[in-house]
Amino acid sequence: MSTEANGLHTLSRAQVEQFRRDGFLVVENLLSEDDMAAVRDRADLIAGGRAPHVPDDCVQVEPGLRDGPLPEDRALAVRKIYKVAHYDDVMLAHVRNPRLVDVIADLLGSDDIKLYLDQILMKPAFHGSAQAWHQDSGSWRDMFPMDLVTAWCALDDATIANGCLWMAPGTHRWGMIPRHLQSDLQNSFVGQFEPVPVEIPAGGVSFHHSLVFHSSRPNTTPHRRRGSAVHYMRAATIKDETVTDAPKVPPFIQVRGQSFPGCV
Repeated sequence: MSTEANGLHTLSRAQVEQFRRDGFLVVENLLSEDDMAAVRDRADLIAGGRAPHVPDDCVQVEPGLRDGPLPEDRALAVRKIYKVAHYDDVMLAHVRNPRLVDVIADLLGSDDIKLYLDQILMKPAFHGSAQAWHQDSGSWRDMFPMDLVTAWCALDDATIANGCLWMAPGTHRWGMIPRHLQSDLQNSFVGQFEPVPVEIPAGGVSFHHSLVFHSSRPNTTPHRRRGSAVHYMRAATIKDETVTDAPKVPPFIQVRGQSFPGCV
């Protein structure tokens, strides 16, 4: 449906309402084969230590593989690479891909958009570790409103066996839950907030709210599960400089539209 028809770039009103209800939305076949090939190839180049323009501290090896000899191709042992859009033009182009940003604009209700952070999550074969239930804004405690959106792009098929995302629909409506209460509240996931696996074919993208509870399980397969997680926010977001225990991230990149004085 066109922008002229409903005020949106690419989504339907029903899709926007689904996101508001559930806290996540899957859009299949959003990325082209060329889009995916460019990101996969550049991610492997960086993870393999063959991109001198990207600092080493942007690359994190899977914890279970750090103590043993790494494979000849180091990329096969990497858990994630992050904040690379600040150093690499291919990754910056991915962050600014209109296919992604149009959906983000529809979900945020704004064409003034900035990048919070970008990551490639690589889940090595047999060793890709689980990620416990969490809210992204539980870490991003200095960003207000707590209304960021992540585009999780499947660069390989994401399945239950290789550690796809799981979502607890509707939990973004709880607000930010203090960590010491989360284990008790997770008992509520069974029933009203029954977790669901988000299996996505390569090229599909899952968009999730920064307050929705989500997790992933280990990769038990002989193949990697690569995904790109790009975290977006409105350019009118406010950063609380008094919060000192939030992640230290690079300067925020303008993705679309304009910036505003006193905002990120």
